[in-house]
Amino acid sequence: MASFALKKETRVLGIDDGPHVRGSEKTLIVMTVYRLDGYIDGFLSGWIDTDGSDASETIGDLLNNSRFKDQIRCIISDGGCLAGFNVLDLSDLHERTSLPVITASDEPPDTDSVRRALSSFHDGEQRLKLLTAHSPYPILLPDGECWIRFEGIGRSDAEKLIRRATIRGRTPEPIRISHMIARSLSDSMDRRFIG
Repeated sequence: MASFALKKETRVLGIDDGPHVRGSEKTLIVMTVYRLDGYIDGFLSGWIDTDGSDASETIGDLLNNSRFKDQIRCIISDGGCLAGFNVLDLSDLHERTSLPVITASDEPPDTDSVRRALSSFHDGEQRLKLLTAHSPYPILLPDGECWIRFEGIGRSDAEKLIRRATIRGRTPEPIRISHMIARSLSDSMDRRFIG
């Protein structure tokens, strides 16, 4: 695996979803195009099936058909599940985009709880296999541990990238920004449809 050079203008794609609404069929995802010098180049957004299995395909399509595709060096997702239990297939997303993929979480993995939750899905074992296919590793950041899984990038480079992308706390900045925007957009849509 080739060495992963990081420059201040290196761009990564940070992904997070909007709040999970029980019973909703779709969940909003927001992707922030973030330079490691703190500059934001743009955003992508789309919808994935709540508790579905289309996260990797949808993210791949949105990125591959965007004007940002040739600029992105790595994809970073907030954990391995989006939209409830729509499990991100790291290997599939890496294959679709030819980009390294990292999941980052500020909580240690709780496989037993996830296994129990997935037991109600007809394909729960398959989802669990996807989720546990890549071993989680802790990274010590100034404010505590962040847990990562990765595909298409070595552990040392993945750690280096996460450290560079994290300004404060235990959440990489592009994920934090996507989280805020997804929450804000979801709240606005809720008010529009309810009020």
